[in-house]
Amino acid sequence: MKATGIVRRIDELGRIVIPKEIRRVLRIREGDPIEIFTDGDAVVLKKYARMRELGDYAEVYCQALTGALGFSAAVTDTETVLFASGPMKKQLLKATLSETFVERMRARQTILAPEGYMLLKENGSPLRLAAVPVTSSGDVLGSVLIATDDTRLRLSDTELSILKTAALYLGKQLE
Repeated sequence: MKATGIVRRIDELGRIVIPKEIRRVLRIREGDPIEIFTDGDAVVLKKYARMRELGDYAEVYCQALTGALGFSAAVTDTETVLFASGPMKKQLLKATLSETFVERMRARQTILAPEGYMLLKENGSPLRLAAVPVTSSGDVLGSVLIATDDTRLRLSDTELSILKTAALYLGKQLE
């Protein structure tokens, strides 16, 4: 664990304030669900991602999308890539999503960027990308996407339609 040097007191109702700087860095917003763990004498707080509930199922779904479309495929929560398959699996897996991508998914916007789009926060290279938000019970839980860094491959409305179906299906699995 990384020490922050910040000490807070618990109030009479058992509440503690997570400092603004930490919330900003970890992208914790008002209303975000937080999961609580214990590890020996430590209390660990972690943003809760319902998309993780899909587990191996989402990974197999990514593999099916890669097999059918020939692009790398991924399932994300609202901040990171959770599951990935295809040639870009190593690059995508556990990567942090760019702010612009996260904002578009939260706004329930689909993305079809055949000429390139900044998907990952750490990697400055634009990818050819199609992405659709996954919603369940009215909440945006993440996204399903296909991507490539191969300039010879093109994305079209057909791939976007397949992703819309995938996102709808994954969202229904979480209801």
